[in-house]
Amino acid sequence: MRWGWERLAALAGVVAVALWVIGILIQESTDMPGDEPTGDQVLAWYSGDENAILAGGFVFMLGALFFLIFLGALRVRLRGAEGPTGFLTAIGYTAGLGAGFFLLMLPSADMAGALSNDELTGDAALAVNSLGDMFFIGAELLGALMLVIVGLLFIKTRVLPAWLGWASLVLALVMLIPPIGWAGLLLGLPLWTVLTSVLLWMRPAAELSPPPTASQL
Repeated sequence: MRWGWERLAALAGVVAVALWVIGILIQESTDMPGDEPTGDQVLAWYSGDENAILAGGFVFMLGALFFLIFLGALRVRLRGAEGPTGFLTAIGYTAGLGAGFFLLMLPSADMAGALSNDELTGDAALAVNSLGDMFFIGAELLGALMLVIVGLLFIKTRVLPAWLGWASLVLALVMLIPPIGWAGLLLGLPLWTVLTSVLLWMRPAAELSPPPTASQL
């Protein structure tokens, strides 16, 4: 059954990344200020591109919701492969939920600024804009923890190819290095999500065998 609910949920990762890309493209089509903008530049952006900021943010948020659905499918597969306790699966899933929450909130600061642009001063607009950085850092850290745990489970259980597990560990390390961590979140995590999503869909749960118990060793 290649189109059961659990299989379709696995493909939610592909939908999530597609929505993220669309949301970012919508925002990039605006007159978004560059690095280290002034408060007046941010306020002008909020005032002049209100609708585009809201549309792009909403689409990005929808992507985060589909990411959470993808995590649910991944959790089911990892839990079945790890065994009764599911200790590592619980940690990885919790970290993934946290990362998904921060991704959901990532565009919210700019959306709030766009909605309230007529009530903000330049300094207030700059402060609102900077809140997105905190959500970004939170997504980086929790995403890295998720990748470490999931990577170890891929290697240990072979629920998905071991090479993806090693790649997950490398990506987690990249995301923990401040100068390049942003690239791991913006580029690496979406690519990992697509690969994992497709591999989960291609490999039915019925094909997997649970890890051996102590009595079977």
